[in-house]
Amino acid sequence: MSAFRTVVRTGSLAAAALCVVAASTLLGPAQVGWNEIVAPWTCGAEQGLRNPFWLIRVPRTCLAALAGAGLALGGVIFQALFRNPLAEPYTLGVASGASLASAIGFLTGITGYVAGVHVRTVLALAGAAGALSLVYLMARLRSGQDMIRLLLAGVCVAYLSSAGILLVTFLADRTVTNDIVLFLMGSLGVHRPRAAAEVAIALALVLVYIAWCHRALDLLSLDAQLAASRGVRTEAVAWTGFVAVGLLTAVIVASCGPIGFVGLMVPHFARALLGISTLRLALGSAILGAAFLSACDGFGRALLSLVHRRPVGYEFPVGVITNILGAAFFFYLLATRDGGFPRR
Repeated sequence: MSAFRTVVRTGSLAAAALCVVAASTLLGPAQVGWNEIVAPWTCGAEQGLRNPFWLIRVPRTCLAALAGAGLALGGVIFQALFRNPLAEPYTLGVASGASLASAIGFLTGITGYVAGVHVRTVLALAGAAGALSLVYLMARLRSGQDMIRLLLAGVCVAYLSSAGILLVTFLADRTVTNDIVLFLMGSLGVHRPRAAAEVAIALALVLVYIAWCHRALDLLSLDAQLAASRGVRTEAVAWTGFVAVGLLTAVIVASCGPIGFVGLMVPHFARALLGISTLRLALGSAILGAAFLSACDGFGRALLSLVHRRPVGYEFPVGVITNILGAAFFFYLLATRDGGFPRR
């Protein structure tokens, strides 16, 4: 694909995604009027930003867009490293470890901030680090080649973490159990002003990683031995990617809960539009991921507005919507690929 066509397609994609993200802020049980949207300019910034649209709806949509972009980028990196189109940020059990640590935070009732970072984020990072360390100990890479052993180790860690989550849910009282279940379903109703900022910082680190080694990822997506013959330090690139995606996934899980299938589906769509080059694919996936998760969250709020004509005390978990769409995507692959799943 020529550079001009890439720029045109990416620019058109970014404009469409921006429209989708902006439109998603208008959906929900509570109607948003024009006066609320322009309040920061008509009533003053301090007073205007206190209305529900700017105080709740806009930060929530920003969090959805950043989380969607992060999960999509994680999918791009993992699909390149594992050379598997079904890999996603949750492949190594990192999300399960982060979810277990977050659930323990619900159980113990720990709140507050540590060095400006929310305690749940700190716990999620610790859980993700523990899961990734356990995967490394269970399946140490041999010159970056033994990906099957690594995948199986990730499955073991995920099952172990799932058992821990069940135990925590069993030990918690009913109120805490409800909070844990809603969190595990994937929820964007977290009214923490720093949640979006935390995800943005982790997302920026992953973007730096992609900019630094996108050519190495291009070669690794084809063949590890080919990449090594071209001077790529395959094990260093792989484990740097695992750590970067693990960090981003942990921060997203701490803020939104485990939201599945975004990192699996979105890179497929971006690949069809922009090709397989990692740099173009990462940019397109981030844009599509932001629009996709924002649209799913807006659709969930729209469903509530059809059932309830006024705001209610609960929300439609966005993870339910992404899981339904993910299952439909798998059905599509099974119906249209006679020879199996597509490869890079």
